[in-house]
Amino acid sequence: MTRQLDALPYPGIPSPGLELRRAVDSALAALLTPPTAAAARALADDLLGALARTAAAGDTCLVLAAAEAVGQARAHLVAGRGVEARASLVAARGLLDRRER
Repeated sequence: MTRQLDALPYPGIPSPGLELRRAVDSALAALLTPPTAAAARALADDLLGALARTAAAGDTCLVLAAAEAVGQARAHLVAGRGVEARASLVAARGLLDRRER
């Protein structure tokens, strides 16, 4: 079942993709320096957890493009491509920011 946003959320209600936004911000901060293989794997796991929490909240359909970019970032992290992972996360953050307007 998917959830549609028929009206603007009430003040105080978390915006769609909040968990994903927090994880992306955290991963971007961690990627300021090149991660070790273990750190990259931990970041990929953190992003997977955020994707799962976003899905559990029913928000994936509302932030689908950003969720796909996070999935690409995970694949890059697992493959050891930190620069590409950061680019995907920056794209995801841009999509999530656009969602706020």
